[in-house]
Amino acid sequence: MRHRGSCLLIGLLAWAGVAQAEPVTLTPTVDREEVALGEPILYILTLTRPESLHVTWPAIEAGLGECEVQGAGSEAPSAREGTVTEQRWYRLSCFSTGAHTIPSPVATYTDAGGAAHEAHGEAITITMTSVLPEYWETLDIQGAKPLVRIRRYGWLWWLVVALALASMVGGYQWWRVRRAGTAAPAPPPRPAHEIALEALERLAREALPSRGAYEEYYVRLSDVIRTYIEGRFSLRAPEMTTEEFLQSTSQGQQLSSDHRSLLQTFLAHCDMVKFARYQPSGSEADEAFGAARRFVQETIPTPAPEPAEQPGGRHAA
Repeated sequence: MRHRGSCLLIGLLAWAGVAQAEPVTLTPTVDREEVALGEPILYILTLTRPESLHVTWPAIEAGLGECEVQGAGSEAPSAREGTVTEQRWYRLSCFSTGAHTIPSPVATYTDAGGAAHEAHGEAITITMTSVLPEYWETLDIQGAKPLVRIRRYGWLWWLVVALALASMVGGYQWWRVRRAGTAAPAPPPRPAHEIALEALERLAREALPSRGAYEEYYVRLSDVIRTYIEGRFSLRAPEMTTEEFLQSTSQGQQLSSDHRSLLQTFLAHCDMVKFARYQPSGSEADEAFGAARRFVQETIPTPAPEPAEQPGGRHAA
């Protein structure tokens, strides 16, 4: 009886040793739990496992709940006393206000005995806030002012004022016509895409990423694209937030869906570097520059066709 009890104790200790040798933990974190609409969120998964154990990571590259994955990467694994720590990060974007739940991630692995197991991480709730004031829906046009009763014969004064204004306008037009006949016509303004491409080339020659000046580089790169959009599409892009600008482009027909998607990813990446203190790599900086130049080149306006010339030197109407 004592021998049987000793064998049972040894078996339990051996099983506990195997269970301790194969623990897998999956810990999710975010850089912020409350962000403004349109700003990126950094979602980080940290996995610890024994060196001898292979773990299959959660397949979340397509998306996480109501959030879209805009970028992903991983850190080099580290090992200490037989335990390996791995880390992967994902850049997420949500496009509606309110609370959004990032579901619990699940990693799978097989223990030494061939049994399948799962390691679950905790679900995380983030809140997307709007940059518009809370009372914006109550704003309305002011009511009309009360009518003003005009005194008798008051219309004579209005007639005098109208004649005086007409004389001033007529004199101004006459002066403009005379001046236009003597002064040379002003050169046409330079196209917005030429100005933007020159600014991008100047920025590339300064090689700011190679000197570690990522924040200045992304601020200037974003300003070039916003200024180009203002000149090309007559949108007040430099004065808008990312959320307001994306809403204005989705309502109009100036940009195609592909160009809106390209611009959305580009601006989200720039905002993450400018506001979230994200440290990009050299390849990411090159990709952002390539996306900016491709957006300008693909949105250059197509020149209007010249009228066909008819016999006798006349052009078709």
